[in-house]
Amino acid sequence: MTYSNHTLQYLNRINDSTHRKWAFENRGDKSWQEWQDEARSVLRELIGLERIRSEASDHRQQIKWQSEREDHGDYFRRFGLMETEPDIWIPFYIFEPKSGGPHPLAMCPHGHDARGHHTSAGVYETEEQRKRIVNEDRDVAVQAVQRGYISIAPATRGISCDGAPDVYQRHNRDCRSHNMHCIINERTAMGERVYDMECFINWALEEFSINDENILMLGNSGGGMVTNYAAACDTRISTAIISCSYNFLQTPYGKISHCDCNMIPGILRFGEFYDISGLIAPRHCLFVHGIAEDLHKTEDVDAASTLAKNIYKACDADGHLEQAYGPAGHRFYADIMWDFVERCEL
Repeated sequence: MTYSNHTLQYLNRINDSTHRKWAFENRGDKSWQEWQDEARSVLRELIGLERIRSEASDHRQQIKWQSEREDHGDYFRRFGLMETEPDIWIPFYIFEPKSGGPHPLAMCPHGHDARGHHTSAGVYETEEQRKRIVNEDRDVAVQAVQRGYISIAPATRGISCDGAPDVYQRHNRDCRSHNMHCIINERTAMGERVYDMECFINWALEEFSINDENILMLGNSGGGMVTNYAAACDTRISTAIISCSYNFLQTPYGKISHCDCNMIPGILRFGEFYDISGLIAPRHCLFVHGIAEDLHKTEDVDAASTLAKNIYKACDADGHLEQAYGPAGHRFYADIMWDFVERCEL
């Protein structure tokens, strides 16, 4: 994509990095810890997370189980719904190892996928769906439980096949309409998604034997976006895997690659995507992409990743952030991801 000189001048003017009040480079004489504490609080407000929490403060989350606890050999699987805030029921699968705890916890939000949480849980209806799950390593919740995790595959609100109210349907893009309804009410779709993830983590810590120092979140595409924001906002997440979604919010040449449903009013007056990732430091983080994918250009990914690594280095966490490429396109890469996780646990 190319722009006229007039358009580029306009974009460069409004996107001037000096406007980014909470960017790491603009922190002044604050230590990185002070910057993180203040910026994290601002980010939670900016995405509407604190408003959502306040409006749901009198609500007690509840579970409606939709299946019995199913025996799958080395683990159990169960399907249910969680009412994270009034009238919002989020479908999810939970997987429990048969081995004794405490267990690490894995949260597996999905991206724009016609089957959503069912795909993450390895649940399929057709042979074509099965082949896609297997060939693209998409059953991440199953992979996690097979490695000893209690894993949860929740619907990502607004981009699931059955994870959002039908009021959001417009222009065949539920996710876009979802964010529009949020924005006019001082919320964001991302804020609601992060809020849902926090609700599931709270519930898991209360109900199961969890090692609260080992909480993993991993997601591809839109699920990677949720992972980045959730790990930036919630310091309980010890390891974040951001798959096929790491890029600039807006590239230096004016391109926006992420879906509208990830947009947050005023976010570039906060900072860039790498500043949000910088709030994860010194915890472990992996950016993984497909070398052949056409959504995020490798030169953009490399440039944005380098800036995030610079923040990690300044936060005394050099080496805790890694970047890698798989050999194909826009999908999960199990070997790369789990190798990273295993090294983080050493």
